[in-house]
Amino acid sequence: MRIKANFEILPQPTGDINTRYYGDNQRLREKCREFEAVLLQQMVEVMQGSSELFGKGVQGEFLRGVFAEEMAKELAKDPGLGLAESIYRALAVNDDTH
Repeated sequence: MRIKANFEILPQPTGDINTRYYGDNQRLREKCREFEAVLLQQMVEVMQGSSELFGKGVQGEFLRGVFAEEMAKELAKDPGLGLAESIYRALAVNDDTH
């Protein structure tokens, strides 16, 4: 599945879009991994539900958030779910050098 971005409403950039906004391919890969981690964090938070495992009140919510964030970081490490790589490939299609 190929995803094409519609940039007609934006001013046309000079040079390829990945280099302009992300610098190089390593930075783009890193941003894709970060995006995957954010999605995983949301999934972990939803799966936790209203569990009182971490306590009640503000402290419990804080600990629940910290747990979800750290769990997502671990889940997103290579290879993760593969979502980051799929997003990277979709964005790299816009780059003629690949």
